[in-house]
Amino acid sequence: MKSFDDKWQECAAHARRAEPPAGQAPFGFAARVAARALRSESGSSESVWLRFAVRCLAGVLVLLAVCAVLELPHLAGAHPLAPGIENAVAALVWTL
Repeated sequence: MKSFDDKWQECAAHARRAEPPAGQAPFGFAARVAARALRSESGSSESVWLRFAVRCLAGVLVLLAVCAVLELPHLAGAHPLAPGIENAVAALVWTL
């Protein structure tokens, strides 16, 4: 088992020294970014996930607001569907 650990460390060091292909991050870049984020915050991954969730929520809210603004002009002339079509759509949505 010890020889595997040595070989693993040797391969990892070799990969760090290698030049990354064009347009790609170097070996271990994601791990270093996550480690730096954890050090700068309160020391737990919970704060990183919380920040990610808040940003996703903000993005979804902006997307919903854009959709609502795009839909507002169409609501002025809206009229209800015929009962047969409305019931069919409601039945299809309910089965989903």
